[in-house]
Amino acid sequence: MIRSINFKILLIFIVAFAIGFGLSIPITVYLFKNQITQSIQNEYAMRSGAIADIYSRLAPTERGPYLKQLSEKQKVSLWIYDRNGLRYAYGQANMPTITDEDVRLIQDGAEVVRYTSILPVPTSLHMGFPLQTANEQLALVLHPESSDTNLVITVIGVFILIALTIGSFKFILFTRVVVKPLKSLTAATRKVAKGDYNIALQTKSKDELGVLTEQFQQMAHKLSQIEKMRQEFVSNVSHELQTPLASISGFVSILQNDGLDEAEQLRCLDIIRNESMRLSRLSENMLRLATIDSNHYPFQPALVRLDRQMRRIVVATEPQWAAKRLNIHLELSKTEIYADEDLLSQVWLNIFNNSIKFTQEGGDITIELHSRNGEIGVTIRDSGIGIAEEDRTRIFERFFMADKSHNREAGGSGLGLAIVKRVVELHGGSVEVDSTLGKGTSVTVYLPFMQLVKSIRK
Repeated sequence: MIRSINFKILLIFIVAFAIGFGLSIPITVYLFKNQITQSIQNEYAMRSGAIADIYSRLAPTERGPYLKQLSEKQKVSLWIYDRNGLRYAYGQANMPTITDEDVRLIQDGAEVVRYTSILPVPTSLHMGFPLQTANEQLALVLHPESSDTNLVITVIGVFILIALTIGSFKFILFTRVVVKPLKSLTAATRKVAKGDYNIALQTKSKDELGVLTEQFQQMAHKLSQIEKMRQEFVSNVSHELQTPLASISGFVSILQNDGLDEAEQLRCLDIIRNESMRLSRLSENMLRLATIDSNHYPFQPALVRLDRQMRRIVVATEPQWAAKRLNIHLELSKTEIYADEDLLSQVWLNIFNNSIKFTQEGGDITIELHSRNGEIGVTIRDSGIGIAEEDRTRIFERFFMADKSHNREAGGSGLGLAIVKRVVELHGGSVEVDSTLGKGTSVTVYLPFMQLVKSIRK
């Protein structure tokens, strides 16, 4: 299987010009064969007629010098045969391709033609003519001592020109097979540039162009997914901002009405304050996530006692889990890691707060530190409502909320786990989620040891 487009083009070039040279042979023969043959025959016939006329009138002693002088002047080889064989031979050319049988035919009055050729266009002829003297019938054979240089150059030039013309035409025709996928790819790029990512490029080629086509389709598919995510992101942001703004606007309108008692006014003001705080948290999370994504977030790794940090998180959130009478179980051995302490705090707060939100009153939450294949694992496990299987693969998407009603009541925005995933990736780690609907959720964050994290940040 041809896997290189360079080899394909080379092969097309060779095949195209092989066809060009092959077809140029019969065309050149057609153009020159009859014309050249007839021209040489006519020329030789005139020469033979003149020689025969003069030769027959010369004395036997004068014939040899005449033929020698004629051969040198006309640059032809002359052979005279009688019934006993070769009598005179003048000139530099080799013996002609005239056989003894041909000589007998000539002596009996026939004309015989034998030729050498190129392509096979005749460039020189061995021609035999009968030569009658007073005493006997002789055979005269003429042959030029050298080919007509101008004729040879003309034949070769026409042959090459025809070959190049046909070869170039075939090469252009054959390269359309290579160029056709490129044209389809060009049309596809125009569609993508216009925002249309629904493209289908068919190619069976395994060369560079085939690989490019396949990767372009993958790119278009990913761009389509990104575009859908962008649209969903814009829609979610608009929705998340519109809801608290509408709530604030509504309760401000209520406060503007006369006749509200103090308790009702305080309730409206409390709702406005909560919605304002919700907007603040949403904008803060969006800004944090955007900053982390831009790779300009001030990443400041240092030595962190992970067990102490987890205990501080539990203490800081005590009002939330104590209000629901949750049982917190800690299995925290002394663990040090090289990381950004502030960023990691966002990870543990988001995961732990989710466990508190989705665990019923009196439930259990366990935080455990352990190691695995050169990594430190932090597992936060709860006995809450769990996550449906179809939602599990999407929980790290921005603004996705598996239980929208519960999240809305708890003030969630769907950005917490997106921040978790991005921060963990920034540390070179990974996140695993194991959950069963109605039985609880276990989130495990794996982070590299100190030397591994240091190498990642260099």
